[in-house]
Amino acid sequence: MRKKNVLLIENCVLDTILISDSLQQNDELCNIHLFEDGFEAVVQIENMLSSQNGNVPDLIVANEELIVINGINILSKIKNIGNFFIPVIILTSNGTEGNPHFIQGTCCYINKPLEVREFIGVFKEIKHYWLTLAN
Repeated sequence: MRKKNVLLIENCVLDTILISDSLQQNDELCNIHLFEDGFEAVVQIENMLSSQNGNVPDLIVANEELIVINGINILSKIKNIGNFFIPVIILTSNGTEGNPHFIQGTCCYINKPLEVREFIGVFKEIKHYWLTLAN
């Protein structure tokens, strides 16, 4: 089985470490491409999709609260690039319940758990579903 490509757009160092470690567990390694701001990520996504060299991300995980271009705006920037379906998970820590952003192509809109074990557990489930079963 080939390694999965995950684009992680996160500006919190601790969350980045937890997410990366969760996705790398159980000897099932992922290529994690990390970006700290949305602008840089959008440029990279455009390059990946336009080059068609097989580096299309299998999953995009983006923080909603990014400074330059936030997670939701990333969706609007990439939705018309190529004919690819890339699952996108938007993370938030603002405590919003519900899911106002599914209509913009988001597969999941998840509140970041505050408890470390719960946080890791959520990303193990994300890995199992989005990188194993659905992909």
